[in-house]
Amino acid sequence: MLKNLFYFSFAIIALLTLNNCSKNLEGMTILEKSIYQPDRFSDDDDNDERRKPLSILKFSGIKPGDTVVDLLGGGGYYTELFNYIVGDKGKVYIQNNSLFLRFVDKPLTKRLKGGRLKNAVRIDSEFADMKLPKNVDLIFIGLSYHDIYVKREDPKLYSNSKEFFPQLYAALKPGGKIVVIDHAAKPGSGINNISKLHRIDEQWTKKEFEKAGFKLVKTLDVLRNPKDNYDLDIWEKEVYYKTDRFVHLYEKPAS
Repeated sequence: MLKNLFYFSFAIIALLTLNNCSKNLEGMTILEKSIYQPDRFSDDDDNDERRKPLSILKFSGIKPGDTVVDLLGGGGYYTELFNYIVGDKGKVYIQNNSLFLRFVDKPLTKRLKGGRLKNAVRIDSEFADMKLPKNVDLIFIGLSYHDIYVKREDPKLYSNSKEFFPQLYAALKPGGKIVVIDHAAKPGSGINNISKLHRIDEQWTKKEFEKAGFKLVKTLDVLRNPKDNYDLDIWEKEVYYKTDRFVHLYEKPAS
């Protein structure tokens, strides 16, 4: 009798908890719902603390119905969130080049398998022709902008400002936005140590985007770490996942 009562009580508590969670979910904003959606991968949940996705999503201005490009999007951590937010009236394009696909092809394929992200489209392309869609509302470049300047044995695996920026400009609609998140380098270093440290100078980044016709609208400090050692490669154990990261929002002129 006591055993049955225990199980009955446990079931009631579980049901109330489930209902409470559902109620809370219903009261969330679309951005919050994207993070707490029940079918997100557990690895994504584990990464939320260091990536601060809710702050980044709010900063980006993304909304339902938007067309978004997750440029050099890797395994699709942010594509998953974008897919939920833009909904059936929007579209998310996740682009990777052949270098990135050496590392992320399997997890990305798993994420997209069976049309799991029904609003997402995969683009495998190189820098020379990234095959970006037109009339895009938001281009998101998360921790990968510096990679276009890292010298590789195969020249198709790196790029330059003259090749890279016109494609972004052509893809964005007037008034469209670009979010850039990257590992900060020592101020004034430009891209001098980029191949060695995989870091990029924040002010140099700003100048390059402005030279390409974009306007810096605002910045975000949620990923900053003043204790970072700019002399270390981002993959060094001491700074791995703990680099000082800047976040910029740029805009293409409305006319």
